[in-house]
Amino acid sequence: MVNTHLRQNQKTIAWEILDWIFPPSCCGCGIKGAVICPSCRKSLTLLEEPICRICGKPFDPLDGCKTCRSQEMRFTSARAAFLYQGIVREAIHQLKYSGNLEISQVFANYLLSVYLKQNWEPDFVIAVPLSKEKMNERGFNQSEWIAKPLAKAIRKPYLKGALRKKQDTDSQVGLGRTERIENLRGAFQAEPILVRGKNILVIDDVMTTGSTFNECAGTLKASGAKDVFCLSVATTDSLKD
Repeated sequence: MVNTHLRQNQKTIAWEILDWIFPPSCCGCGIKGAVICPSCRKSLTLLEEPICRICGKPFDPLDGCKTCRSQEMRFTSARAAFLYQGIVREAIHQLKYSGNLEISQVFANYLLSVYLKQNWEPDFVIAVPLSKEKMNERGFNQSEWIAKPLAKAIRKPYLKGALRKKQDTDSQVGLGRTERIENLRGAFQAEPILVRGKNILVIDDVMTTGSTFNECAGTLKASGAKDVFCLSVATTDSLKD
């Protein structure tokens, strides 16, 4: 365990040094110095109504939310800052796959804006966990890097050990709605002594079908959690899914 944490810390430090030597380029315009430059940040707009009151996805009020019709949502409510497209999508990819960790603070700031509009009262914050195999491969959990500064900003503890991913699963990318649900079934394990009777805020980078948040929420509630709130940087558009 100590060696695993040491390797992860070494990878993180290496990426931070590379960012200092070779400043990242803006995902939108390519200018050096920031993953999202001030000019491109001005083009970003937070999701607005109409959105589903449960899953937070844009929807047609006359037709209802097809995401929530497709599965029973076990979380109390979910919200996202942006649609998963354009600059936001590229920035998430740079964080997740290229290790541009400074973008996590930018995302945390946007999530704070969304959080402050909700009437949520979590006892603590967690990130959707990675499996041990994926953590060793990537060296960091991008959702954790977003969750920690957010937890600090809202003055709530971050509890890493409350939920873990006990088995490695196939990537969700490219899977259909039913396949995503089956792929994650039973993949997580909660720590009852930490979650029993608690309201929990779960952070992830992208919400697609809601399957990951739903499985996390179901696992947490099975171990005694009360309300589970979910917050992601981006969500796909249910009108186009």
